[in-house]
Amino acid sequence: MTPRPFTGLKDGGKVVVLGSVNVDLIVSAFRLPNAGETVEGRGLVRQLGGKGANQAVGAVRAGAACTLLAAVGSDVEGATMTATLQDYGVDVSKMIPVGLPTGAALVATSPHDNQIIVVAGANSKVDAGLVKSVEVMPGDICLTQMETPVSAATAFFNMGQSAGATTVLNAAPASMAARELLPLCDILVVNEAELFLLAGADEGLNDAALLSYRDRMGMSGRQALVATIGADGLAIVRSGSVLRIPGHKVDVIDTTGAGDCFCGYLAAGLARGDDLATAAIEANAAGSIAVQTVGAAASIPDRSAVLERLRQCSA
Repeated sequence: MTPRPFTGLKDGGKVVVLGSVNVDLIVSAFRLPNAGETVEGRGLVRQLGGKGANQAVGAVRAGAACTLLAAVGSDVEGATMTATLQDYGVDVSKMIPVGLPTGAALVATSPHDNQIIVVAGANSKVDAGLVKSVEVMPGDICLTQMETPVSAATAFFNMGQSAGATTVLNAAPASMAARELLPLCDILVVNEAELFLLAGADEGLNDAALLSYRDRMGMSGRQALVATIGADGLAIVRSGSVLRIPGHKVDVIDTTGAGDCFCGYLAAGLARGDDLATAAIEANAAGSIAVQTVGAAASIPDRSAVLERLRQCSA
């Protein structure tokens, strides 16, 4: 593929993603094995991965201009992943090569679930110095996750808030270290497991429980909690209110990267100027399309397909 150059801002603000870049080795099966068990695989794929890379691709596929702050190895995998991101249209000018192997993930997936082992590699070298390499403006969206050092994410969010940007934390993979970043994020995006861990409670997902989790995490009135609930859609939890957005009924092939697709689309919608609910509706539809294809970045749909899905749902 011939790389496409980054051509600058589209309508609205830009999305800046601080995050990981991995080489994903994906094996699919009808079901995942239990401990000590062997099951027959259906296919083996090697492709671009890492939450930072996936979310950056999601933002671009949703129509936003996106810069990725990341580190890769000075190896063939690093060069390949960088070229792949550039081909998607991601601004890779702030990505740096370091003296560790490019991050890697072993992904076992079935129609119902996935299991992932991540080797951080170069991702562990993402730092505050890299954060300083990009200019953030009012109206921009700063998005990060938990696959790079918390110290870098802290510097990133401080910079974003100082500049008047919106800060979005996808607290995945699940980690208590995310609590350090909670005071600095405007929007927190979590799945059920991540929510229960950070809140220190599992009292279900009714409205009262969701409001209590928000309080347990010490979220202020300015902050919004977005809880993704798989096939049941998502809930946007603000101080004193819960807005539920239903899921889409689809045949699930592979859930890998669906959350990243959601986050990339959400950030793009916010950068475009959509309110949180509008951005979340589109992101929810994008995720429902992504789960019907094997892979992470490769499964993220173009915005035209998402808008068509929403049009069909409203017809």
